[in-house]
Amino acid sequence: MGVVQSPKHRRVNYGKSFLKILVLFVLLSASLAAVEILFQWKEVEQLPSFLQPYSDLLLFASPYLRYFNAGIILVAGYFIVGEVSKIVYAYMRGFADHSSAATIQNITRIVSFGVLLAILASVFSVDPAAALTLGGFGGLVVGFATQTFLANTIAGIFVLITRPFTFGDTVTIAGNTGVVKEIKIMHLHLDSVDGTKDILIPNSLILSQIILKNLPGEKTGLIHTMIAVEELPEKVKVGEVVVFTGWVTETGDGKPLVSADVNVYDRDIGKDDLLAGGQTDADGRYRIEWMARKIDFLDDTADVYVKFEGDDEHKFSLTKQHVIEVYK
Repeated sequence: MGVVQSPKHRRVNYGKSFLKILVLFVLLSASLAAVEILFQWKEVEQLPSFLQPYSDLLLFASPYLRYFNAGIILVAGYFIVGEVSKIVYAYMRGFADHSSAATIQNITRIVSFGVLLAILASVFSVDPAAALTLGGFGGLVVGFATQTFLANTIAGIFVLITRPFTFGDTVTIAGNTGVVKEIKIMHLHLDSVDGTKDILIPNSLILSQIILKNLPGEKTGLIHTMIAVEELPEKVKVGEVVVFTGWVTETGDGKPLVSADVNVYDRDIGKDDLLAGGQTDADGRYRIEWMARKIDFLDDTADVYVKFEGDDEHKFSLTKQHVIEVYK
């Protein structure tokens, strides 16, 4: 059994998603061409012979050609945006937690739908440049109104991609020292050194500050500890028992911690959910059982980690996040 060093994520078939997008573009082009052929005629004499029997219907629908085009673009665009957002979410899950990846996925949806609306506006507008100008002015208004939000969001994306620190590192930013608990799209979430406070630092501030990253084992008051978890399954069935095993030791000399409180959590937006708990034995090892269940109605994964809660002499510690797919 090996120690989990990094989170495992669901494998996504990118090729399948890209193929769907390609098929949707082909269908979109074919549909627009077909509608143009059917409804471009203004007079009965212009109709080809094979369309003459349907002249009344075609000439009646001809003035509404732009509405047919807009409907086709809207339907195809909706599905294309959905596939693009899936690809973005899957890519971000390679190095970010569910909440951050979902936020970037939502931002992708918003931007994509904005582009789709601009295309629809050009379909109805006599002068496409006018629609573009109006959209640009609206974008400036929204940009000024959400300047702080956008600054933190963009900075958060850079932090997620560049990873100047990672989950569990002890860092000092803008005079605040703590352990990295979560990197969110708007804030960096730190646990204070004494474990009594949560510290939220806006991501826009991180890019303009000097970051001090403590070396492993550096003392900051309490004795540092390390918690390890042995290999976990990637996929389990609802009702199946998942066994978490591992050990808790002091970082410096490797001394095992006896009767240490250890809990299993599911990472969630806001407050993490406690799944199960237990204590270490005389060798510092723990064994915790959890009956698999769906944590989130909209998600079929559990983003779990194991945490030593700390005590009067020892600092808390936690494992890397591990993604387990839970199916029925």
